[in-house]
Amino acid sequence: MKKIYLINLLFIFLFFSTNISGLDISITHSAFQYKNTKYIELYIQVIGNTVKYIEVNNSKQAKVDFTVLIKQGENIVNFDKFTLTGPLSKNPEDFIGLRRFRIEKGDYILEIIAKDINDGNNVFKYKNPFTVDLDENNICISDIQLLANIKKSDNPNNPFVKNGYYLEPVLFHYLPNNIDTLGLYMELYNLDKTPDDKYIILTINKGFKNDELNIQLLNQKTVLQNKALYPLLTRLDIKGLQSGNYHLKAEIFNAQGNVIASKYTNFQRSNPVENIKSNYASTGFKNSFAKKLPEDSLYYSLKAMVPLMKATNSVSINDIITSKNTNAARYFLWRFWYDKNNIDPYGAYTEYMRYAKAVDKRFRSQLGYGFETDRGYIYLKYGMPSEIITRESEPTAPPYEIWFYDRIEQNNQRNIKFIFYIPSLAHNDFVLLHSNCQGEKNNPTWFYELYSKRNDSNIRNVKQSQIEGFYEELKNSFDNNAVRLWEELK
Repeated sequence: MKKIYLINLLFIFLFFSTNISGLDISITHSAFQYKNTKYIELYIQVIGNTVKYIEVNNSKQAKVDFTVLIKQGENIVNFDKFTLTGPLSKNPEDFIGLRRFRIEKGDYILEIIAKDINDGNNVFKYKNPFTVDLDENNICISDIQLLANIKKSDNPNNPFVKNGYYLEPVLFHYLPNNIDTLGLYMELYNLDKTPDDKYIILTINKGFKNDELNIQLLNQKTVLQNKALYPLLTRLDIKGLQSGNYHLKAEIFNAQGNVIASKYTNFQRSNPVENIKSNYASTGFKNSFAKKLPEDSLYYSLKAMVPLMKATNSVSINDIITSKNTNAARYFLWRFWYDKNNIDPYGAYTEYMRYAKAVDKRFRSQLGYGFETDRGYIYLKYGMPSEIITRESEPTAPPYEIWFYDRIEQNNQRNIKFIFYIPSLAHNDFVLLHSNCQGEKNNPTWFYELYSKRNDSNIRNVKQSQIEGFYEELKNSFDNNAVRLWEELK
């Protein structure tokens, strides 16, 4: 029996927004408000070695033109055109910029086109949805700004200076291993709307390796003052955070311990044990197979990889798929297979995709790819069953299948069973009804649901108190076979 081993994905969606072969730019943004005015701050970093430099005063310099559009549907609600100029330097250096845009509460799409002034063919394009949910009448929290560096500054003309501090944003929401302290800036609004005591708790969570729970790694509590605007600037020690994807959450509580406002953000941490592996990883992506994949193959592959994810990471990959941030998707795919096999990530990828395509072909339905169906998902996640029993014409039940695994490698479970059925002709595809596998759908009254779908008055009239007896009746029946077959598979 061929086994597919569950891979524990360590890396979350990076907010990469780079061109495949050229201009590389980090785009992040945060929403704030001042009294009744809402605005977003757009943070931009141009990666120095991806732009063309020209000689200027015995040195070198680069320039990038930007066009920024903020849209609701097809309507442009705000825009700007500007140029970012890099520093005079002998060698390429990254350079950053910040722009603010007034905006109202709602859902938007941010579109950016950037062009290298010294190389007209070197173009960067970015498109990503975002939401502004700030409320001038109720307690709320701005977006959480992740900071790579915080230092005092008395330069009010620097756009990165707030409240006397220079705030350097974390780019790509990615924290390399040389950053031991994560800075946070956020603004709390309308705390004076109610007189009671309030406090905020900041937590960092990481999906634990061997289960699907979020393990809390940091918990910081701060008592708040009742102000209309409460700027919160703090530092968190992340030296001990291992490589992985993390979920940072800020929650405001009232005196009764109830959450009255919350905000969250995600980030990626790289903190490898061996520097040599980190160095290889950072350069390996530039020439990787993921850079060369056609876009349709890229997203097809990501959808096929969903069964390999734990619950916490499946959210991340679904975010990548729906965002259509192609370069983030490429990095995500490459990093996944590099972590699985850092000697031959492409070989590991192609072997899995050959298997995934076969599963797609076998289980494809009107609803989507075969690996997106319940049977295809389970097949890719746990491998080929030891035995499959199919019943398509049992008089008192819709078509169903029982899959039996003598052993599942991922959690070393034995005698694992799944039952799939077609709940209606309209659906016309098998869905998972019940399993005894840890972490999968468990439906103790699956047998009643299976047989109650048929036009049989004796079954429909079974009361809740009679369910257990009904199970024993079905177990000894040769007309209603599912329970008996389920019991016999060992």
